[in-house]
Amino acid sequence: MANDDPYLRGLQRRMAVNQASEAAARADLATHVANGDEDGIGESEQQIADVRAQQRNLASLAQEYIASQNPPASQEVSAEERAARPPERMDWQDVVNLARSCKYATDLKPDDPNMLRGYREAQRRRQRGE
Repeated sequence: MANDDPYLRGLQRRMAVNQASEAAARADLATHVANGDEDGIGESEQQIADVRAQQRNLASLAQEYIASQNPPASQEVSAEERAARPPERMDWQDVVNLARSCKYATDLKPDDPNMLRGYREAQRRRQRGE
């Protein structure tokens, strides 16, 4: 995963180091098993468990960081809240709903080209102070 975020790059590097440590611990474990060294086997198993716990912690930390960088989805606004909004606080859905209240536009879609053109023109006029 290519990422320009230094925080995530650091986490990815640490995960790679942990994976290498786990591979080394597995090699040591195989050596200890081959030699019948029970104390060495226990140490290698503990080392593998510690590395896996570190990997889980790093993955959890990465997920928390990613979640913190992505804002939560906006909550759905009730009909009463929408109706109480002043015109300057209306969003696009409010504008579409208002236009749909006209008997000639009951089937109006939010992506209607004429609707979008009118919205852009209103924004231009607002910027000019009209």
